[in-house]
Amino acid sequence: MADISRADVATLIQEEYTNILLTNVSQKSAAIEAFGSIPLGTKITNAPVLATLPTASWVSEAPDATGVKPTSEASWSNKRFVVEEIAVIIPIHEDVLEDATDDTVMNLTDMAGSAIGRVLDQAVLFGLNKPATWTDNALIGAAVATGNVFMSSTTAGASDLAGSIFKAAESVAETGANPTTILSASGLKYRLANLRAMDGSTILTTNLGTDGKTLSNQIAGLDAAFVKNGAWNNAEARAIIVDRDRIKIGVRQDVTVKFLDQATVNGLNLAERDMVAFRFKARYAYVLGNTLNAAGAATIPVAAVI
Repeated sequence: MADISRADVATLIQEEYTNILLTNVSQKSAAIEAFGSIPLGTKITNAPVLATLPTASWVSEAPDATGVKPTSEASWSNKRFVVEEIAVIIPIHEDVLEDATDDTVMNLTDMAGSAIGRVLDQAVLFGLNKPATWTDNALIGAAVATGNVFMSSTTAGASDLAGSIFKAAESVAETGANPTTILSASGLKYRLANLRAMDGSTILTTNLGTDGKTLSNQIAGLDAAFVKNGAWNNAEARAIIVDRDRIKIGVRQDVTVKFLDQATVNGLNLAERDMVAFRFKARYAYVLGNTLNAAGAATIPVAAVI
């Protein structure tokens, strides 16, 4: 009977758990849940975006300049996706794997997916440890830079929490974009549960998906994505409102889980300690697109409630 080598075990682990890791990150990252992701084939990808709009004017029948049809142009510029790596190595004693009563590797993969999703969300939402190659502002930074920040009041009225959310959505709409999505900590839905608009409709609604199982939330008509992985910082914002089509998360298709048993990890010799380790790695890029308003000016479709 043929023996199963360490290389065979490593291959089986990588093949079985890589897709699980990719799924876990997608489920546990609010940014990917809210904005989706697009596959990238290389570390650097350039995407053309419209930079200026063409203009038109009235033409008369007079023999002077007013009777000449005007010329105009549309120009394009590049948005650059630069893929950067998020990784974690988790050492574990061989005895723990042997004595475990449940799927330890599955649990580790789940925790690693949550950790990677948290780091990605912190960078995209708040700019925490955002790679220098991601030159676009994080979402809260973009809202601050454009002045689209609204302070909620504890007094009921147009500037209370619900009113501030409506004002933030309005500011995104005024950029020429379509406010589609609100991101916040999970606690926001409980604060809004009993609030109603002037017409008596609830601010928070919960809808059952077409599969009859999935529940989705909306706040003030905006699709809600609640950050559950610890990435949300209430000191920075209560909520962020965006046009989801303007935020792009790029992902390389080499999200991997690797089994290590002969390596030295931060000075820890795995073989000497009868330990193994699992390396979890993912690579992402982030771009915040602008919107051209009716006047042809570039605007940023992000607002925040604090």
